[in-house]
Amino acid sequence: MELRLGVKIYDNDWFLRHQLTPEQVADLLEAWGVTYVIAQSKYLPMANSAVTSAVTQRDRDLYAALDDRALRDALHRRGIAYFACLNICFDPAFTASHPSLKPVDQFGNVAEQLDWYIGLPPDRQENLAHKIDLLQKGVAALAPDVVHLGFIRWPGFWETWLPGDSRSDKPEYCFSPATVRRFCAATGVDVATDSPQQSAGIIGERYRSQWTAWKCGATVAAIAQIRAALEPIQTGLKYAINTLPLFRTDFDNAVEEVFGQDIAMLADVVDIFEVMAYHQIMAQPASWPARVADDIRRRSGRAAVCTLQAAPLYLTGMHQGRGRSPELTADEFSSALDHLAATSVDGACVFTFTDLIDMRGTAHGEAMIGALKRFRC
Repeated sequence: MELRLGVKIYDNDWFLRHQLTPEQVADLLEAWGVTYVIAQSKYLPMANSAVTSAVTQRDRDLYAALDDRALRDALHRRGIAYFACLNICFDPAFTASHPSLKPVDQFGNVAEQLDWYIGLPPDRQENLAHKIDLLQKGVAALAPDVVHLGFIRWPGFWETWLPGDSRSDKPEYCFSPATVRRFCAATGVDVATDSPQQSAGIIGERYRSQWTAWKCGATVAAIAQIRAALEPIQTGLKYAINTLPLFRTDFDNAVEEVFGQDIAMLADVVDIFEVMAYHQIMAQPASWPARVADDIRRRSGRAAVCTLQAAPLYLTGMHQGRGRSPELTADEFSSALDHLAATSVDGACVFTFTDLIDMRGTAHGEAMIGALKRFRC
């Protein structure tokens, strides 16, 4: 499987809006030099996030004719690998129907949806059982090369953690009594669960390292549970995950302490680390994606791909005025690819395929597609 160049297909616009067939999509991707796709599907659908993924009622009739297996097969005939993607710890509809599973932060606040985001911790067995059921059916139907697990981490709207922000102002989840009791049972420590604030204070003062290790272990355990459940369906599957684009030095190791992603631990259950290096969202220069992805590649000892934005995001509503650039030029995109080409990272990925389709035929879009075609060629 070649990881040189991929795209994320996080919506159905190629079919619903652009009215392309699976063969036309596969031809287009082959012409661009794409070697893999990370795709949602009818079997493994996505809720709306920064990308409008959900199918509207207006499009339901047309959507019924979409054949995800036909797309997967068309890609395979051209040597393009298929990553079947499902978001694990992000599911607003499931969370709304199971409010008792919502996480609680160190201030005692129960999580509520912020913009599009609300997350669940990876230790929620009810959610894992639901997602495993979807994955078992999806893998059986699609026979993917890789299963890509999105949002496999502890909750937090990481895209809002920008340079200059203070970690102390950010929520850390989950200090609910039930979660703290599970921590105590697993580690043998004694933490009062009278209130989340009290639990957070005791853990922070006495048991910070044990708490971090337990949280990171819960992320690993969730992936291991998914792998074990899918092994009888399809042996030899590879597994990729959404990986946060954070150095351990960022926000005093928030990537492990807050979000529960320990790269060294995850390497036991992850074959491919997909690093969400969205530099415009994170208000970083074009050289940054290569650095953060290379750091994760080296620390994991596993394959890693670096995902780059094709269009600017998070400019309106609650995100307005946070210092993000309102544009993402073709030169900037090309520069990010050039920096990446010089690293040990196995390949690039583009977020999203729809952005590239929409830009076809424009000078800006063709320059970006040209940069992709030249990447490591």
